[in-house]
Amino acid sequence: MKKSIENKIAVLLPYDELLKFAEEISRETNIEIIIKKISTTNVTKVAKQMKKNGVEIIIARGNLAKEIKKTVDIEVITVELTGYEFLEALYKYRNFDQPIGIVENKDFIYGCKKINKMLGLKLHYYQVNNVNEFESQTKYAIEDGMKLLIGGSWGIEIRRYLENYDINYEMLRSQKPSIKHAIDTAITLFHAKRREKNRHKILKTVLDFSKSGIVVVNHIDEITSINPTAEQILRIDEKACIGCKSSEVLPKLQLKDVIKSTKAEMGSIEDYFGSSMIVDRVPMVVNSEVKGAIAFIQKATEIVTMGGNLRQDWVQRGLTTKYTFNDIIGDSAAIVSTISLAKNYSHTDSTVLITGETGTGKELFAQSIHSESRRRNTPFVAINCSALPSNLLESELFGYIGGAFTGAKKSGKTGLFELAHKGTIFLDEIGEIDKSMQTKLLRVLQEQEVMRIGDNRIIPINVRIIAATNKDLYDEVQQGNFREDLYYRLNVLNLYLPPLRERKSDIKFLMEKIRNRMNKKINLMIEGFESEVIELFQNYCWPGNIRELENMIEKLSVITKSGVVGAELIPFIRNCMHDNVSDYNENTEQTLACMEIEAIGDALRRNHGNKTHAAKQLDIDRTTLIRKMKKYGL
Repeated sequence: MKKSIENKIAVLLPYDELLKFAEEISRETNIEIIIKKISTTNVTKVAKQMKKNGVEIIIARGNLAKEIKKTVDIEVITVELTGYEFLEALYKYRNFDQPIGIVENKDFIYGCKKINKMLGLKLHYYQVNNVNEFESQTKYAIEDGMKLLIGGSWGIEIRRYLENYDINYEMLRSQKPSIKHAIDTAITLFHAKRREKNRHKILKTVLDFSKSGIVVVNHIDEITSINPTAEQILRIDEKACIGCKSSEVLPKLQLKDVIKSTKAEMGSIEDYFGSSMIVDRVPMVVNSEVKGAIAFIQKATEIVTMGGNLRQDWVQRGLTTKYTFNDIIGDSAAIVSTISLAKNYSHTDSTVLITGETGTGKELFAQSIHSESRRRNTPFVAINCSALPSNLLESELFGYIGGAFTGAKKSGKTGLFELAHKGTIFLDEIGEIDKSMQTKLLRVLQEQEVMRIGDNRIIPINVRIIAATNKDLYDEVQQGNFREDLYYRLNVLNLYLPPLRERKSDIKFLMEKIRNRMNKKINLMIEGFESEVIELFQNYCWPGNIRELENMIEKLSVITKSGVVGAELIPFIRNCMHDNVSDYNENTEQTLACMEIEAIGDALRRNHGNKTHAAKQLDIDRTTLIRKMKKYGL
């Protein structure tokens, strides 16, 4: 490692004592450092030659260092002058009773003035901004009658000249620790620059071999990198474009607009020389500050091919959706407004909590939201949280490494969160998970990262969460069964699904849809339903909602086999219904049950699911409300 530094650092100093210090330090560090004596007259020439010879960092003193920085494009480390050097010079002339002039740069003079306030000396200041001003400032000092001048190494060259005016000159002498500090800083800087170069080489390799065309600009829209694929797609030459404004040489990319807006623009389909391209434009933001922008360009044909291959893999794994909003049947006000709200939710990545009774179609809506979202071409993963015990649920969600526990596969297992990366995970029956799993799930929502069981490696993920429950989660929080912080993490966007009794006008449409599906499923020829059957269905409360309706129609389809489901089956239908009535036309019990279910549902909605407030509104106690909800499957 040390050999790579040899002859990459040069120390340029004006007098022998400092050069001796530098040589001693160079031997101590066992690094070959170029050490050379310079003066104000040749400093620029020597520095330029050093750079030409491969030197990357120059160490110099005071104003000589400033001169190199100003005239040569190279890293410069300054051997700083400190108050110690100044005090040392003053102490040497502590009995000197003549005017003293300080001929140095602005920063050093500022420090001298602060020291002078404490010591009460009669000092005069002659500020030097560059090496060419030393001579003129010295003349001013002579004219002002100074008998002692204190300053940098420039005085070595005019010491004899000053003696003609009977003026003493005391040079500020840097000490060995200052030289060592400068050399240590140079070595550290060299390694940092080398690491940066290596990172740049790695990044360039990634860019060069990327199948996407990539164009990178800085914060002022100057092109800093163009990879070979982009050169080919855009028919440009990287060397000719580097340093140019993208708005001038590649105006169609509109990267300047992305820098201004700080918003990513994804999936734009554009034509370049007769070929369709998909372009993503992304701002580079570091610590809330825009540092530039990147354009990713890929042929649309390649995206389609790659997307088809990925989708085929997801289908094989069962990680795709089957339903869209077009599969949701009904034109009642309740379902139309619910679909409209769900579509709005589709256009964001925020977490959705779907609430509703059993059988209202929670997964149907979850799949539809995913299918409508920008994640539609990514995996959709669903799991019923109530179907597995806690330990198995954890291994399913987070995965595990080989040997993590008895019975674990040697190869380990990828968790559902990882499988859903960049897509959506649907957590059905979320209210059934225990407190331990709630804590782990909360971390995933907060940090967007998971850790496999038995592993210590954090895996970052990008997953949208859709959760569903038929429980009153707020009430579960009040009872201490569900974490409050997790509840608020889940309940960002709330979607309430209306039960079938609130959308009775949709029942006829649903019956026809389910009938057609059953005909295909069981290979039957059911042609429809008589009006009496339809009326019976429309007046029933359907505690099991659409799922109960599907089961009922499947029963009737199997019994009827073909033709129309007639009124002769009404006794059988009533016998299968939840209320088990014997006479539909005179059934007051069923009517009362329907009214009671509707009243309970309305009270819960008005009170946002709070059972205590709903019971108060119904003028019954909370225990009675819960008992009735269990009775009707609410």
